[in-house]
Amino acid sequence: MKALAWIGFIVAVIGGVGLVGVGLAAAVMVIAVLGAFTIVALDIAKDRKPDQHAYIGAFVLPSLLVSIGGAFPDWLNDKSQDLWGWASEHAGDWVGTTTVGLALAAVALSFIVSTRTDPSSRMGR
Repeated sequence: MKALAWIGFIVAVIGGVGLVGVGLAAAVMVIAVLGAFTIVALDIAKDRKPDQHAYIGAFVLPSLLVSIGGAFPDWLNDKSQDLWGWASEHAGDWVGTTTVGLALAAVALSFIVSTRTDPSSRMGR
């Protein structure tokens, strides 16, 4: 089964590269956003709390959405900048930085918390 999983993964990579090659990258981004929303929703619905998959979705979704382009992504980008300004102002001094270090610290902390709140989601299991 492990070999079949790797073959499937390689085929998925080839398919993804092919879709970009024929000019369907924007459509793939929309599908990726819908998939990420679905994963987050299912993860939270499973036990009424966010676990590791929801944390990963929360980390990835803003970048996916903003990269699509359009009115909603532009609005989201503006709101993301507002949230980033607030977080940078309030947490930057505590962490010791207000740039990429704060963003990386927030992501790292969220992944640590996700593994502590859901033992079944730990890496290597």
